[in-house]
Amino acid sequence: MKNGKSKIKKFLSTVILVFFLLSLAGQTLAICGGPLVPCGSTGQPACEFCHIFVLINNIISFILTCLTPIVAGLMLVIGGFYMLAAGPSPEKVSQAKSIITATVIGIVIIFVAWVFLNTFLTAIGVADWTGLKEGWWEIDCP
Repeated sequence: MKNGKSKIKKFLSTVILVFFLLSLAGQTLAICGGPLVPCGSTGQPACEFCHIFVLINNIISFILTCLTPIVAGLMLVIGGFYMLAAGPSPEKVSQAKSIITATVIGIVIIFVAWVFLNTFLTAIGVADWTGLKEGWWEIDCP
């Protein structure tokens, strides 16, 4: 009987953890309210060629500001949960450490790549010869 109560407690704690994480994801996604496709729907201009670049920019912004924090936070929580549940097992502790390490390395790779791309495109003067005075990432379609 004790095993059945233990399973129920694990299930309930998992459900509470999932609802907690989903509530955090909802708050993070609230800042990502704009549409990815910038044209073609009612009240918006007809699609032109430059809207393809706006779409690509919107997708990159969505990944960097909305998707990456949610996935990284979830993976850090999973790694921490594995660390807590590992007990004296060194294999499970090393698995938890590898999840946390891979998550941190992934975040660093994503944002360092963005910094390198931004620095490179600014250094070659993309904003000057394209007429994008605010920056290369600000695309303004008519």
